[in-house]
Amino acid sequence: MQLSKDIIIDASIDILDSFGLADMTMRRLATQLGVAPGALYWHFKNKQALIDAIARAFLDPFLSGPVEADFATACLDLRAIMLRHRDGAELLSAALTEVSLREAVEGRLVGCLAESAPATAGIAAATALHFLLGATVLEQTQQQKLIASFPTADDPECTAELDSLSSLFDDQFRAGVNLIEKGAAA
Repeated sequence: MQLSKDIIIDASIDILDSFGLADMTMRRLATQLGVAPGALYWHFKNKQALIDAIARAFLDPFLSGPVEADFATACLDLRAIMLRHRDGAELLSAALTEVSLREAVEGRLVGCLAESAPATAGIAAATALHFLLGATVLEQTQQQKLIASFPTADDPECTAELDSLSSLFDDQFRAGVNLIEKGAAA
């Protein structure tokens, strides 16, 4: 098999979605791809570099698309990106330690606030990003805990409880984003 960064990223996302970030190891990835672990290091110097590449793939539509005029919608879009993948918020938290990536994400949020809150847009964007990551990590952790308490994830009772949990987090998330936006404008 001819390895490429895209093939490795796609296989990593499959592992992430199936097993979570902690089990997305270079050894497991190599086994899934049918290569020696050392072959992966030609493309990514370590797991952190792979995490950064996955995060950039996740964030590409958000960062390269048109600037969202509405702050709340931009925050909801970021949350949706994280919720699409098991441990998506944890993965982005790890990747956003890379300064240029974090600044790019915050910059998009600043763009949404620049007109309504020019003096506080930067700190509001940073606060929103911290809130986004923390709230979504908590939501995904509670989802996994709930799923683990049922024999199967497709149990109708599990699905109903997940929907209820999702609705609660959605309401709290929207209220938190609203609070940050109003605080920035005040």
